[in-house]
Amino acid sequence: MEMNPELLSQCFLHTLSPAPEPRRAAEAKLTEAADHPNYGLAVLRLVSEPSVDEQIRHAAAVNFKNHLRSRWAPSSDSSLSPILDAEKDQIKTLIVSLMLSSTPRIQSQLSESLSLIGKHDFPKSWPTLLPELISNLDVASRNNDYVSINGVLGTANSIFKKFRYQYKTNDLLLELKYCLDNFAAPLLEIFLRTAVLIDSTVSSGGGSPVILKPLFESQRLCCRIFYSLNFQELPEFFEDNMDKWMNEFKKYLTTTYPALESSADGLAVVDDLRAAVCENISLYMEKNEEEFKGYVEGFALAIWTLLANVSQSSSRDRLAVTAIKFLTTVSMSVQHVLFSNEGVIPQICQSIVIPNVRLRDEDEELFEMNYIEFIRRDMEGSDLDTRRRIACELLKGIATNYRTQVTELVAVQIQNLLASYAANPVTNWKDKDCAIYLVVSLATKKAGGTSVSTDLVDVQKFFAQVILPELQSQDVNGFPMLKAGALKFFTVFRSLIPKPLAVQLFPDLVRFLGAESNVVHSYAASCIEKLLLVKDEGRLPRYNAVDITPFVQVLMSNLFNTMKFPESEENQYVMKCIMRVLGVAEISAEIAAPCIAGLTSILNEVCKNPKNPIFNHYLFESVAVLVRRACERDVSFIPAFETSLFPSLQIILANDVTEFLPYAFQLLAQLVELSRPPISPNYMQIFTLLLSPDSWKRNSNVPALVRLLQAFLQKAPQELNQEGRLSQVLGIFNRLVASPSTDEQGFYVLNTVIENLDYGVIAPYMVHIWNALFTRLQTKRTIKFVKSLLIFMSLFLVKHGSANLVDTMNAVQPNIFMVILEQFWIPNLKLITGPIEVKLAAVASGRLICESPALLDAAAVRHWGKMLDSIVTLLSRPEEDRVEDEPEMPDIAENVGYTATFVNLYNAGKKEEDPLKDIKDPKQFLVASLANLSARSPGRFPLIISENLDAANQTALLQLCSTYNCPIV
Repeated sequence: MEMNPELLSQCFLHTLSPAPEPRRAAEAKLTEAADHPNYGLAVLRLVSEPSVDEQIRHAAAVNFKNHLRSRWAPSSDSSLSPILDAEKDQIKTLIVSLMLSSTPRIQSQLSESLSLIGKHDFPKSWPTLLPELISNLDVASRNNDYVSINGVLGTANSIFKKFRYQYKTNDLLLELKYCLDNFAAPLLEIFLRTAVLIDSTVSSGGGSPVILKPLFESQRLCCRIFYSLNFQELPEFFEDNMDKWMNEFKKYLTTTYPALESSADGLAVVDDLRAAVCENISLYMEKNEEEFKGYVEGFALAIWTLLANVSQSSSRDRLAVTAIKFLTTVSMSVQHVLFSNEGVIPQICQSIVIPNVRLRDEDEELFEMNYIEFIRRDMEGSDLDTRRRIACELLKGIATNYRTQVTELVAVQIQNLLASYAANPVTNWKDKDCAIYLVVSLATKKAGGTSVSTDLVDVQKFFAQVILPELQSQDVNGFPMLKAGALKFFTVFRSLIPKPLAVQLFPDLVRFLGAESNVVHSYAASCIEKLLLVKDEGRLPRYNAVDITPFVQVLMSNLFNTMKFPESEENQYVMKCIMRVLGVAEISAEIAAPCIAGLTSILNEVCKNPKNPIFNHYLFESVAVLVRRACERDVSFIPAFETSLFPSLQIILANDVTEFLPYAFQLLAQLVELSRPPISPNYMQIFTLLLSPDSWKRNSNVPALVRLLQAFLQKAPQELNQEGRLSQVLGIFNRLVASPSTDEQGFYVLNTVIENLDYGVIAPYMVHIWNALFTRLQTKRTIKFVKSLLIFMSLFLVKHGSANLVDTMNAVQPNIFMVILEQFWIPNLKLITGPIEVKLAAVASGRLICESPALLDAAAVRHWGKMLDSIVTLLSRPEEDRVEDEPEMPDIAENVGYTATFVNLYNAGKKEEDPLKDIKDPKQFLVASLANLSARSPGRFPLIISENLDAANQTALLQLCSTYNCPIV
């Protein structure tokens, strides 16, 4: 497509069409045109053409922004052609003036575009940007043109934001100095000038909202730029002019502006400025307390007064939260003495904390309309920016220095709230909710653990008197927010609730799974799931299969039924509970059959449209844990599981459900590993698919495919001799080992081949294997690769002998074995970690020096000694505990998504096989081998040892000999 302005204009017009055909055709033309040089410039010129309809120009501006995002600095793996430097220079010449002269909608898009360029090019590759912005700011300021002023400030705000988020480096500080030297003075000038305009406009009759709104927006942007420029450290210019800034900041917290505040829109504009001020003074409080101390008392008083007048409307939440955060910061600083005056803490509790902790209409609405967001804020701690949580954080902050006073005060408040509820439960139920919330939110977590404690109440007494009546209520749907609060309390203080009482309440928790409220049944599921994780002394689980056996069938039935409630079809809390129960319960046929049926039914449904990655992960974990635990108990379950799962897994493979492929391959690997030879023909069809190069194109699938390939190699090694399959497997190894991102996976394949096939089968391929490994060693050597190579060589040696190892390596190039030994094996042996790997490397190295003619040759004396020194270093490292706790399954992070990364199924985990099960102690093996060798060659080794082992290793070797009663000499 030519860069004809009229054709471009028509294309953008058609992209706005509601009809799909012209829209798609226009989008395809634009995508094709975007590959041509000067496309971005042509679109920008179209945006600048005032005769073109604004809708078309806006669509072009959005397209221009997206074009820059993908092509200004495309990633190394992008197939898109980058914008050429000559075009970039022209765009940079035009964009500032065009952005400032555009209408607000287009200005917004171009400002974002400018920021995208600035992210990559400012300041080094765009030295004219800041001078041009300052020049335009000066002109606009003289003309009182606040559209342009705010355009400049908005752009400056965007490009300076990086100073908030990037690590402090010399380069960043140099860029910051450049920005401060050029922009700090103009920023203060426009801030003070706008302040005078606001004051004069207000004093001359209040002013109109139309005039005041852009002025307040300008001050807000100045405050955000102030925040960015002060974030790393306090600049000298801002320290010298602190009075000017702080006086204006305080004025916006203490002055009312009736002309604006009389409308919701106007109030939001004023509140946004006040919130920005609160963030600035909080920043100074945190980072520049010494320089700021003279202003703290005045600001604290201003904020106390302000908060007393901030309504409970959700539209004012951000101001309330930022203001309370400032007081919280003050409460934990040396300025905390401000809270010591008589009556201050009770006043804060009465006028700030309790009003902000009480449920509001907005909270009830969120509870009913968006249960996932409610839980995210309430249970998962993402509510730090909500009034309820920040009010409790303020109390915690004050308690840092005034614990007794705060505890006594809040304890009294809790009793008053509970008394109010008792007087009229129907009307005053929110008082009970407030009391429960205070106890839960002010609980302190013990360092390094999950258990919590509180000084506010006797937990067990509070549980019996306040929580138990809610949990034992037969009406699971009455007062749902109170039920949710009670379940949350049980969950948070679960380790403090005696086991007999908790077990007695399990059936009540199971009942609550049938509550109509999504929050309530989610909290019930979460409570059960978290209870099953509680551990007592000795890391032993408090609750086991015996505890849940009496009601496990109704529990599982209720969990699956819970997902039939509207909006709970993909409830991640319920699915996580299913997974946890299956990991604890005794898996009988009565449990396994309905569970696998229920899980595969859900799986078939989510395959149609995978949209909740956390739910789907726990779904696959549930299938994996059910298969693992049922088949560990009774292998006769395997055919039933295969019958149930195969159709679902085939849907995933046949429809190329990208998000689920790694999961499907891991489940198939689990099933293959559990199967008994001969392998079913169904699996062998998948084996054929697995060997196709197309299957390995997506890196996100590689770890799961390797796991599946390993399972086949272990279970059906004889199949590799048929139809050239071993060549195909080694082709996969070759591809994987060539890249640093997949080389470890390549070694997994290779090690499994070496471990499971006879030497006669692999011998013809060894030169090819060594060639691939040595090529990679020469071209892209990494520590990880060298360690993997060492493990491979060790495994080859213990499986097929040192002679075959030396001979096959030297067949590639004469004497290369000794080169590899000297340059890689000996110096890197000490880097090996992991109990199985350390044993393997130590035993293989020991056999090499005690059995291999290549090392026992007189010419190799120096290598022999150095190798022994490395083995002793490896084995002398402090041993970690041999018996380690089985790691808990990690929680899947909230931000897990369907990205190009592999997500491991914990419950389908592969047990690491020990290739040297017969050798229990590698130290004893080494000493015994040396003793045998010494018996065959008496007197030969003391001198070699003294010349090649350092003093520490000589001592360590003598201690080993003494320990195992095996003298070398």
